[in-house]
Amino acid sequence: MVLVMKVTATLLLALAALALPTSLIAPAAGAAGAGAAGAGAAGAGAVPGCTVLHGAGPGYNASIGNSQNGKTVCITVGEKLLVILSGGSPNASPWHAIRMSKPGVLKIAPLTLMLSRGLTAANFQAVRAGRVQLTSERSPCTPTTSMAVHCNVIELWRVTVVVRASAP
Repeated sequence: MVLVMKVTATLLLALAALALPTSLIAPAAGAAGAGAAGAGAAGAGAVPGCTVLHGAGPGYNASIGNSQNGKTVCITVGEKLLVILSGGSPNASPWHAIRMSKPGVLKIAPLTLMLSRGLTAANFQAVRAGRVQLTSERSPCTPTTSMAVHCNVIELWRVTVVVRASAP
């Protein structure tokens, strides 16, 4: 039996592994003190339940990670979305490549970061309005010396990205 577990690691673990300042990654919606550089609340004309992210850092308009699992985020055509997933520790099983549910809404953009061990990342650029799911999975079991994972558990990460033609 395969058990799908909800991701509990936070994006802050990824930031610690990268040794980047937390200002490079927008906090999750509702985070205390998010401010102008953090996640904003959905405004008038926005998709219900959609978190608008801002302030990802140079070369990126928005960023998401482990803590956005199961959420819906909004970006605008032309914006770049950075995704960083952390296994929680350098020796944990890494996340598999981040996949899109359908082509044409987002395209893969160059990733201009050097990642620490245990991190998986992708950079996407919004090319047209629409909705797409980004997904990844990993085994939360620690690999053995042969790198084989010996448990029947899969952790699933899934975020819905809504690309708008223009900001509300």
